Amino acid sequence: MENKEKEILDNIVGSIDAYAKAPLSDYLTLSEILRTLTANLFYLEAYRVQANQKWHSIYFNSEAKTNAGKEREADLKVEELYKYRRLMTAGYRICDALRSQISISKKENN
Repeated sequence: MENKEKEILDNIVGSIDAYAKAPLSDYLTLSEILRTLTANLFYLEAYRVQANQKWHSIYFNSEAKTNAGKEREADLKVEELYKYRRLMTAGYRICDALRSQISISKKENN
């Protein structure tokens, strides 16, 4: 894992930790957390795209006879793709939760 990727992942984890500790009524803090989280998910997307391209290259160049065999080979050789998919799915779900909480907090404070 390269330094920039580690920094992005650390920022995502930090954003989620901040969300877990933030007062739910403080929509300004929640908005800043959302901003940091979405920016870092965007940066992580570049790594997911690279991994996806690598996976497809291995899949299409595989000498396996079946699609399942080609998929297994690509999955084994590009194991980070699964990690990126899972992290990004969870991250975007947290973004949705943050947006909902910000909306609720704004309505309650007005």
